This record gives sequence, C-alpha cells and structure tokens, in this order.
Amino acid sequence: MNQDRLIPEALQEQVLAMPEYQYGVNRIRVTLDDGSQFSDVFVAWGNEIVKVGVSEEIPFDPSTIVAVERQ
Repeated sequence: MNQDRLIPEALQEQVLAMPEYQYGVNRIRVTLDDGSQFSDVFVAWGNEIVKVGVSEEIPFDPSTIVAVERQ
C-alpha cells in the first residue's frame, strides 16, 4: 500500500460506511481544504485511492481531503 495514496484516517470510517461501487471499492467525491472538489475518486478498502476518473494518477494531495461523500 502506497502511503501517498491514503485518505486521511479520520475519513476512512465514513468511506467504509458507504455502499460499495464494486467489491472492496467505493466511488466517492472528495472536497479539499481549498474548497475544490474531485469526482470519480475510487477508494479500495476504505483508505487507498486507486484511481481518479480513468487515470491512476492522483491530481491532488490526499492529505488535503477534508470531506468525502458518496457518488
């Protein structure tokens, strides 16, 4: 597991409580500390971002995520 791809620990339980998009994967929208939002963020096992949209590159710093919501 790549530590640079982890969502903040305080938000992981919220992601785990959401219905799964696929087995072990949640599709969420994240809000960053500057107010910007990213959709189609795919998170495995409630903590690791595996892709954003169709890209495996993450266009933001996961440590700046302040809110998550089901998509």
